[in-house]
Amino acid sequence: MTAKTNRPALRAGAALLSLAALPTVASAQEAFTLDPVTLAETEETGTEIATGDPNDSGRTALGKGSVEVRGDGSGDANTALTSLPNVQYRNDADTDAGENGDDILDLKPLEFSISGGRVTENNIMLNGIGINSVTGNENPYSSTELSRQDNAPQAYAFYGLHSQTQFVPSAMVESVEIYDSNVSAQYGGFQGGVVNYKLAEPSTRRASGKLSFRFQSDDLVRYHLGTDSGGNPKEAAKPDFTKREISLLLNQPLGENTALIFGFGRRDAQTSKDKHPQYLSGRADNDSRSDFWRLGLAHDFDNGDRIELNGYLTDYNQDWDSPYSDDLHIDVKTRSLSTDLAYTRHLGAFDLGPAALSNVTLKLTALHQDNEASNVTGQNEFYSWYGSYFSERRGKSFVTDAFDDWCDTPKAARSAEDYYGCRKGGYGSRYYSDLRNRLGMLVTGDVWRGSFKLGAHVERIEADRSGDGFVSYTGSVMNLGGPDYICPAGDPACLPDQYLRFRITQDPYDIEVDANVAEVFFELDQRFGEFDLRAGARFTYDDVLANAVLAPRLSLGWQPSSDFSVVLGANRYYSDDYMAYAIHDAMPRGVNQLRSHDGTSGEVGDWGDAIDLRAYSYNQSGLKTPYVDEASLSFLYRDAWTGGAWRLKLIDRQGKDQFARSSDSSKLKNSLTNDGTNEYQSVSLEYQRDWKTPRGALDGLSFYASGVWARRESSNNTYFGDLGEVDDFIWYKGKSYTGAEFGAVTGNRDIPVRTTVELNSSWKNGRYALGIGADVAFGYTAALDTDEDDTYENPEYGSQPHDIYEDYEFDAAVSAFLTARVRMARLSSGDLDLNIKVANLFDDIGNRRATDKNPWMAGRSFYVGTTYSW
Repeated sequence: MTAKTNRPALRAGAALLSLAALPTVASAQEAFTLDPVTLAETEETGTEIATGDPNDSGRTALGKGSVEVRGDGSGDANTALTSLPNVQYRNDADTDAGENGDDILDLKPLEFSISGGRVTENNIMLNGIGINSVTGNENPYSSTELSRQDNAPQAYAFYGLHSQTQFVPSAMVESVEIYDSNVSAQYGGFQGGVVNYKLAEPSTRRASGKLSFRFQSDDLVRYHLGTDSGGNPKEAAKPDFTKREISLLLNQPLGENTALIFGFGRRDAQTSKDKHPQYLSGRADNDSRSDFWRLGLAHDFDNGDRIELNGYLTDYNQDWDSPYSDDLHIDVKTRSLSTDLAYTRHLGAFDLGPAALSNVTLKLTALHQDNEASNVTGQNEFYSWYGSYFSERRGKSFVTDAFDDWCDTPKAARSAEDYYGCRKGGYGSRYYSDLRNRLGMLVTGDVWRGSFKLGAHVERIEADRSGDGFVSYTGSVMNLGGPDYICPAGDPACLPDQYLRFRITQDPYDIEVDANVAEVFFELDQRFGEFDLRAGARFTYDDVLANAVLAPRLSLGWQPSSDFSVVLGANRYYSDDYMAYAIHDAMPRGVNQLRSHDGTSGEVGDWGDAIDLRAYSYNQSGLKTPYVDEASLSFLYRDAWTGGAWRLKLIDRQGKDQFARSSDSSKLKNSLTNDGTNEYQSVSLEYQRDWKTPRGALDGLSFYASGVWARRESSNNTYFGDLGEVDDFIWYKGKSYTGAEFGAVTGNRDIPVRTTVELNSSWKNGRYALGIGADVAFGYTAALDTDEDDTYENPEYGSQPHDIYEDYEFDAAVSAFLTARVRMARLSSGDLDLNIKVANLFDDIGNRRATDKNPWMAGRSFYVGTTYSW
């Protein structure tokens, strides 16, 4: 994985070394004078597209104000990116878009795609430090998300995985850099895009701080019934919840050259839901919590050298209780520590004969990361009994009082087929972990007609997947009139009137995958009259795939005047998704055993011979590293009439050697191939304008607008999704797909034509601030479930029942947003502000639909909060 930086990363600490990455040294060329973005300017203007270096044609900067306006108010910083032209996250074809309590409890950052890449194929950074998960966000054994699970969860599933290891609250974000195309060789390990969240840096100027609080409840959300009928046939209750966010940031100088910064942010949510009616526990009260800690220390030496020590800690916990079971509980956890140490030294000038170097800077970095995700249950035995069972069709009538103290089932039939289960226990705890240590260096400076960058790092990754194992007892055999069952001594799955005859036993397991990675890049940026050439390459080797790859990066800019530039880019980006599949290999399914009883005596026999269910196999030997070839063309123009900047950008991407599940794979034996392909094309037009001169009560104004057309296609031979339990088949245009394949083929995150408008303003010397905007998705054709089904032949799984999908014409959808701030008091020590956020201002639920089980869809919603800064 990569971890590179554009600026010194000053961040939080916990104790170990880390690799920050690379400060950007300004280019020597002076002809490209397109107002470089500083942090202060970005905060003031909101969104910035004219970033100073024309070769950064794929870069967009969002300031703090823009992050607040574009975000959905939840405190998730990722939501601020969703309205950018080449970011995709929406799925208008979603037919289960209703919201329930488990959806609300999910406080993990929003997953998104950039320029057609998968959501796991971005390089997400925090102050230049990579925070990407090496194991990805997908588990091949999961068939149903927990928020949609009303039965027992899949016995081998792992829930809550995410592509990021650090969950950064938006209240701590100062600015964001997004690269969607024409990306410098300084960045690697992605097929989508690069995102760099920048937090406040330690400052020696003065002690300062900020305390903020934000709140939302179901009373502040307008819910709509989103079912096809517009009704609520199952009488599902509207979500009942509260959400809170608190954030604290403290900056303290420790002398003239040293400063310390500390930050803490917490987001939490509480809700409740009904269990199945037979369980006396009634309702389950659940909560979730996402904590983010940071500590940063920076010291400037008198000779200009600088040392930085930073640490970040994410601690996430989300409760889940099964409505299907009395006490099946899972704590979905993420705990990630990242610490980094960086030393920067200015080396001055060197005369190397043909190359005279000046302004040379060396940065040495060290990084340590310790990441863990877990599903903690506290129970590893599961029992599935019946409390009562009435079936006219099967001629059965059974009632027991063995579970009446926790499972109260009807004692008489209320319908012809009336069954009530009494289930207890769990499937054991599971864990993912990875330990990462990295050393790196970056040299930057000026040479000839411009500048250069040279960087390298080595990294050791130790990843692990483990589980406690479990025993599952199912297959109830009820006594319908014979002698009482005689149970083996101490048998927990046998009662006088009922026993369980199926047993699956999974022993504890531990799967380890280690990787050694080395990367080197070089980039030269040179000016020749009206032309600027940036040429570079990035070399990567990892010993998991045992591949050495070279990614060329080339960008040619032409600027005939200070108001106009054209940039042509040709680049290759390689994936670093080399561990996400290997970590699943050899995961055991355990053994299956059966037993029966003597019909005359009632004696229950011993368990039969163990049948090995065999391990899941995920083989990936002899593979190439997937890559994307990109061609881009960008035009930037500052028009004198409006004083704004226009950017027209065309992107074409062709994905080659993509990972795909082989055609001869089975449910248990999965082989990875390079047969997959994908492609992405987009055309976007953006406009950005700032008015910084006060006029009357208006302090300043910034405006941004964009429009984009995009399309994405992917091969259908996928290797992700519910590979372990394929139970969802779709028939579309005369062809059979699994659910995972269909999502890949239809490109479920792209909407062909979208526009965004954003307006930020400040009034009365900062006393008032108002930001408004809207995202518009124009109408288009997509595939939807017709609610009809039939049996068709799948080329891999044979004759299967299929949901039938047909093309559907979607209407245009508008999502407007508003952010307002009012300074309530200006005290001698600081300012007290009232903040209001309105998401979905026009109360438009769009084209998505809800099911009868989860019929409620959120419309207009409010967040309220306060901020005290000093």
